[in-house]
Amino acid sequence: MARITVKHRTAQSFDIDIRGIRLLSDEPVVLGGEDEGPTPTELMIAGLAACAAEEGLRYLTSTGLPFQPLAVEADFTWDMASERVATVKLAVTLPPDLSDSDVTAVEAAMLSCPARKMLTQPPGVEYTFSSKPIVASR
Repeated sequence: MARITVKHRTAQSFDIDIRGIRLLSDEPVVLGGEDEGPTPTELMIAGLAACAAEEGLRYLTSTGLPFQPLAVEADFTWDMASERVATVKLAVTLPPDLSDSDVTAVEAAMLSCPARKMLTQPPGVEYTFSSKPIVASR
């Protein structure tokens, strides 16, 4: 099982450690944070966009097709009533002159990304709690 560690930093910010790679998550000032990093929701949406881009790149390179200027931009809306992401729209920039069948294949590859699968077929989430002291990192 893969391990990601999230430790409180200050106010609403957290240090995230993924395989020794450090990230920071924070909330905007209006939500009690210091706006020093993306929110957890923004990180989730970024992961979805990056996963789609990676799968598109994998398809294009596996077939020898050009992959520049492959890019994915993500927009999302927030539903205040349910306090959740309501919609996510991914805008994909592909290399020019791809055939319709290649565009369809890139889309199929992007739809197969594990982050999207996790949203469409949610995994079970379990919590365990302990009382061991946690040292805040800085």
